[in-house]
Amino acid sequence: MRIIDFGPVAAHSVERYESVNAAFVRVVNTSGAGHVGCIRLGPGGILGRHPAASEQLFCVVEGEGEVSGTDGVAVPIRAGQAALWEAGEFHETTSQPGLTAIIIEVEVVHL
Repeated sequence: MRIIDFGPVAAHSVERYESVNAAFVRVVNTSGAGHVGCIRLGPGGILGRHPAASEQLFCVVEGEGEVSGTDGVAVPIRAGQAALWEAGEFHETTSQPGLTAIIIEVEVVHL
């Protein structure tokens, strides 16, 4: 067994895409293209609009916010819910109270 630290101390600030109060840590890489990571948005946080590198499953584990896809329409999301973006789809996440999400990026997500 190995313990992998993906807490706030391990994260690095995200400043790309005009992001605000956002931090990310890669938890593990996967076979082929992809990885699992953890994103934290503090109060008033924004993970700015950018294209998904591959299919991306955004699983909110704490807090709440809003996510949008290519159409830019904000949809509420909370702990226990996930958003799925297609490869290349532009998307954005915002949160007034703050949120933590596990991000799974892989070539293909099967639901």
